[in-house]
Amino acid sequence: MNSTYDWCSIDSALLTKNDNNMFSKIASSTKISLVLSTTILISNSLLAADGPWTLSDALGLDDGFSLSGEHQSRFEHYDGNVFAGTSPNDGAFFYRTTLDAQYKRDGFSAQVEMMDSRQGQADRDTRLSTSHVSALDLLQANVAYAFGNANSSEVRVGRFTQDWGSRTLIARNRYRNTINTLDGFSFSHKQENGNEFKFLSAQPVERTPRDRLSLLNNDHRGDKSSEARRIHGVFANLPNLLPSLLNIDLDLETYYVALKEKDTRKLQTSNRELHTFGFRARSSAAVNEWDINWESIFQTGKRRASSNPLDTVDLDHQAFYQRIELAYSFDTPSKLRAIFEFNYASGDESPLDSDSGRFDTILGVSAFEFGPVSLYAPISRSNIITPGIRLTATPWKNIALMADYRHFWLAEDKDSWGRTGQRDVTGRSGNYMGQHLELRVRWSVVPGNIRLDSGLIFLDSKDLIDEQSTFFYMGTNIDF
Repeated sequence: MNSTYDWCSIDSALLTKNDNNMFSKIASSTKISLVLSTTILISNSLLAADGPWTLSDALGLDDGFSLSGEHQSRFEHYDGNVFAGTSPNDGAFFYRTTLDAQYKRDGFSAQVEMMDSRQGQADRDTRLSTSHVSALDLLQANVAYAFGNANSSEVRVGRFTQDWGSRTLIARNRYRNTINTLDGFSFSHKQENGNEFKFLSAQPVERTPRDRLSLLNNDHRGDKSSEARRIHGVFANLPNLLPSLLNIDLDLETYYVALKEKDTRKLQTSNRELHTFGFRARSSAAVNEWDINWESIFQTGKRRASSNPLDTVDLDHQAFYQRIELAYSFDTPSKLRAIFEFNYASGDESPLDSDSGRFDTILGVSAFEFGPVSLYAPISRSNIITPGIRLTATPWKNIALMADYRHFWLAEDKDSWGRTGQRDVTGRSGNYMGQHLELRVRWSVVPGNIRLDSGLIFLDSKDLIDEQSTFFYMGTNIDF
């Protein structure tokens, strides 16, 4: 195979006999988006509203009631698949609809949010999981009470989603077709000086079904949490601490997350018992100024090598994650911004010893660092060393551009590469994984209502697997 990647052209496989099938998928996948987009465009014009069109306003809801939603449709095509044991080419349509009903009065609130995540036109050998499909189910169902000065404290009980800090460990998914959710209890408190504190004790909800045929058919089965997996955590955002102590203009976040698993009759786990400590320091972006985003996470505990019930050996777990971003904002009409990136996530040194060193991102997301997930997603926040540079700009009103270029190495050459399942337990294949270039354009057609996203990734992988890959996506996000 030619080892020189042509960065100026899309892989020729995109222009082969599969074209008709691919473009027919794109055409059919855009029909729903076009209907919904046209409806909102017409409604927005008729109402001549100041600001985005909302379903609550259209229905005339008041007295504390609100109703909102989102529809996301996206076509993806992946040529040169690097995942072990999968089809070399994949293409599918993913769509997600959420509807969120809320009631708020005198500090009391109640919320019910439904999510319907499906795939369309995936082939029988397409790599599918519950990250892609979760037919109609409860995403959030909770009650909350806010109290204190200006309702600065809040207690919430039920099913809910959350974002913590940089979203590295706990996050509500945005790009991915399905969304992480929790059953349990949360508490938050905000102070007048900007300090914010969070606490949660919950059980992650397990999405079902998991078998391939059910996922291909978009079958429905109720999602449930299990006592087999529990998560607890505390989070603090202290924007004034470092400026007051050290006269340094840095916003400090610090957190602790505990994950505890056990096997049950219905759910087999890796028996993870992880304790994760971290902090993040960042400065605000300003024109003609440098800013920094620095995050360090330490992880300790124990786990097993697999979820196989026959695997009863507990491994000592020690892992580490480091993110450093140094950015400069240029004084240009396009708001050009350059970000120099470095990420390190530890890997497992040897599959034969009694230790585990592979960093676990728990319920975090990685799309904002390493590119889109879904059909793509070879790179995860585990066993990786990756420097890169990212450029962002808004050259025209409501149109944002992004380019990200990275190189990748394995932190440990005997451990596996990201989510791909590719691994050389001897380490003889080397640790250089290659390079990728990610390009993205984002157009807010109707700000606050309709957004078009399209992206392209060229991946030139080396050593462990020699493959030249192209990933393309095009989608619509409609908020109402």
